[in-house]
Amino acid sequence: TGNDASDESSTSSLSSVMYKQHKANDIRWEAITATRAWDGMLEMRHFRLLKKLGCWDIGSVYLTKLSGTRTSFAMKIMNKTKLANRKKLLRSQTEREILQSLDHLFLPTLYTHLEAKTFSCLVMEFFPGGDLHPLRQRQPEKYFSEHAVKLAVSFPARLLQLYLYMII
Repeated sequence: TGNDASDESSTSSLSSVMYKQHKANDIRWEAITATRAWDGMLEMRHFRLLKKLGCWDIGSVYLTKLSGTRTSFAMKIMNKTKLANRKKLLRSQTEREILQSLDHLFLPTLYTHLEAKTFSCLVMEFFPGGDLHPLRQRQPEKYFSEHAVKLAVSFPARLLQLYLYMII
């Protein structure tokens, strides 16, 4: 609920999330910053859940919209009680810390995280069609072959090389 949710806006949690160099002029950062400035904090009530994108081991992911804006996000919602019962609290915290530390063009940006009494939420960049889990599940051994991974990674790496070559 809105009263239970609070944005963990201490400098320790936001300093690593707030400024992602490759997203410096992103309208989603501007929308989140404006909502915080207007309302004092960011809470669950500021987001409207549009569609469930999937349910995984430690949470469900929803397509959300920040109210009063045209910005969409992927929000992973994790039930703290279920995480504790399954001894997955550390895993969810580690996931958040890893996402906070990332700043890469080809990886999802973590814009913020919200903590409520019973839920923990990660507000991330939404990639339409960006889920590889169903494709991985259809593989014979439930994982991608080394050859397939090398091929998939080579395309963005080559594009980055070409991009860098053009700006130098």
